[in-house]
Amino acid sequence: MSRYMLLQYGLGAALMVVFAYVNANYPEHTGLFFVLYFLVFMGVLLLLTGRQARGILREIEQVSKGEVIYEVPASEVAKLREKDFENTRPELAAQAKYAMMPFLIILLFLTLYSLPWVRDTFLSIGESLTQDVKLANFLSFLTFYGVFYVLSVVVGTLARRSQSRTGTLQIASKYRVTSRGIIIDDRLPIAFPIKGRMTVNTRRKFVELELEQQIMGSKVKQRVRLYNPEPSKLAALLKPYVQE
Repeated sequence: MSRYMLLQYGLGAALMVVFAYVNANYPEHTGLFFVLYFLVFMGVLLLLTGRQARGILREIEQVSKGEVIYEVPASEVAKLREKDFENTRPELAAQAKYAMMPFLIILLFLTLYSLPWVRDTFLSIGESLTQDVKLANFLSFLTFYGVFYVLSVVVGTLARRSQSRTGTLQIASKYRVTSRGIIIDDRLPIAFPIKGRMTVNTRRKFVELELEQQIMGSKVKQRVRLYNPEPSKLAALLKPYVQE
């Protein structure tokens, strides 16, 4: 397990205890605490995303300095993607389902949190363990948050494992190949040599690169699909740069 994942789980467990403490001792400030947590969470996320974006921009600059040896315009790719739409639709739908799982857990949590009878059910857990009102409330909310935290971790792990079997799919709208790599949609660089696997589908007219990237401390398998009217020709061009 990566340091980032350990930090993520540790932070989640710590915040679970803090939320339970605030709910038990300062219930009138719970709403404000949620807002502050959201702002801090978004700030950390933007910081991490910004650091990653700077690295991507530097790599785009390096790859773009190479000599352009092949380029496919957006109009040509769009025609091939449209013809293959019936095949790509279920692939992208499955990917969207996995991506939505964590948000559905959050939505479920907020919905249940707003229901008085759910809160009363969990409050009865603390009351059965101690006569101290604040301690009982703390234990009740800790149980409530704990159930959803464990559920979110399990769902997130299952989603990552499911995606790891096929990898996330990135379909290029346009791309160009330089002597230093490939630029996808002017925002995703793939530097040479390419460490991954290349497959060719002549019937559906694309070349697909299977890569493994490091995103926020986690290894993520990514499939980059390059539609091309002559996929075998593109594959022959890229083959010297692919290290399986």
